[in-house]
Amino acid sequence: MVRNIVYILGRIGKKEAVPYVGKALQHQDMRVRREALQALGLIGGSEAMEYAIGSLDDPDIKIRETAALNLGKMGEEALAPLAESMQSKDFHKKELREIKAYFKALGMIRSDHSIPLLYSLLEKRKWFGRAKADEIRASAIETLVRIGTQEAREVLEMGTESRDEALREACSRALTELS
Repeated sequence: MVRNIVYILGRIGKKEAVPYVGKALQHQDMRVRREALQALGLIGGSEAMEYAIGSLDDPDIKIRETAALNLGKMGEEALAPLAESMQSKDFHKKELREIKAYFKALGMIRSDHSIPLLYSLLEKRKWFGRAKADEIRASAIETLVRIGTQEAREVLEMGTESRDEALREACSRALTELS
């Protein structure tokens, strides 16, 4: 029943509902917390964003993924907390599906302000855990394609000149996709 109420409040979309929806983020049932994040994503605004940011540290990975994706729905104001989390030391320790949720969120925002972060993640090389690092680079490239601006294209062009053959090829494919 709580989940249904939260769902309705989200669809109504009134900012006055945010504190009530935010309380649902403390609910023991993960489905209620996930619905609350969906509702906050629909309502938007700075107060809703603060609640969603708090859920980036939820014990359940599905909630953390949902929080990141719904921050992406909230627009460019959500870029700073997403970027801060992505630049933390622990970001690479997260499960790949959670990492990909962050990249999807950046792609939803579609801001040139995320390009320096994406570029730094492209340039980062790892000798251990290389498969995961390659997936992160691939996600950064996909996000640059989704952003699709001239600045994103320039980063992909720089990637075609990398010493890393896999990166060169992935950036070349991405540029072809943008054409």
